[in-house]
Amino acid sequence: MSYYQPMINVFRPQFTQNLPAYRYETLESLTRDVHIKAIHSHNDYWRKRPLLDALLWGVVSVEGDIWHFEKGYTVSDTVTETTQEFKKDEIYVGHNQVYLELRNTLNALYLDPLYYFLDGANKKFSEPILEKTDSKCSVFYDAPEVPLFFWLDLKTEGHELYSKLKPYLERFVEKDYLAHYNGEHVAGPVVLTLTGDVPWDVIDQESVSGENRYVYADCPLQKFMEASADEWKRYERSCKIASASLEQLLGKDLYTLAVRGSLTKEHQKKLKGYFDKAHEHGLKTRIWGGVDWPIYVRNSHWRALWELGCDLINADDLRAAATLF
Repeated sequence: MSYYQPMINVFRPQFTQNLPAYRYETLESLTRDVHIKAIHSHNDYWRKRPLLDALLWGVVSVEGDIWHFEKGYTVSDTVTETTQEFKKDEIYVGHNQVYLELRNTLNALYLDPLYYFLDGANKKFSEPILEKTDSKCSVFYDAPEVPLFFWLDLKTEGHELYSKLKPYLERFVEKDYLAHYNGEHVAGPVVLTLTGDVPWDVIDQESVSGENRYVYADCPLQKFMEASADEWKRYERSCKIASASLEQLLGKDLYTLAVRGSLTKEHQKKLKGYFDKAHEHGLKTRIWGGVDWPIYVRNSHWRALWELGCDLINADDLRAAATLF
């Protein structure tokens, strides 16, 4: 086994049927003896095994881009001479509409395996057990108390897409698998955050209604230094995490200098101010749009961001992030 590879499938269950890939795994096979890491799996659906590979590396945060088409549509490929019909009753996962695939639905890539693993971690017992707790277990075998931060990036119109998303979440709500807000924050094994075209007006309305709201919004980290008292109230009830791009936080001129070398003291001071402000209000932080190349610059930025207090390291290369620190 390579030093850089996590242990794979040592406890693989045996199935003879032709099942989805996740049914050939358990939380034990994926995350036993795997250290939990404060890494965000950016564009996770690009991986050979979405969600599963992230869990295998002990990654605590996973992101998928989602699309819905109210009228549906068909796509004809003249190269393969095939036609795909995208249905209005499905939510699809992908980075670009041009390369969406019928098989890559939200249920197939994420919600079905996530629900399967959560059910496996929260078994029913006929007799009380010594370690009985009212809390639900998360998807990490050695750290069931650590929640998975699950992000959905809304790529089509946010109000319509959010309304279509809600029925998909009902099975998770029924079993208390989602963290939620009902005037106060209630912990759960999965923290679902919406980013992209977030319908903030709907989130605000649900936040003050007194009913349970089962999603959180991605707070605009770049606005924190000028936020008013009312804005902070909104962020504190609506969000668990705040994010921004590196350029949004540094400004164009400082960003241009940062992409070619290590973060200077001026860079670090500015970034730390944002992280500290978020932490004062109980919010975690993530930076996207950072440097991917050259590798030595990317690695130096990752180290600096972690030391400055960034809570989730945004990574496309999970192996590199998991083995750097």
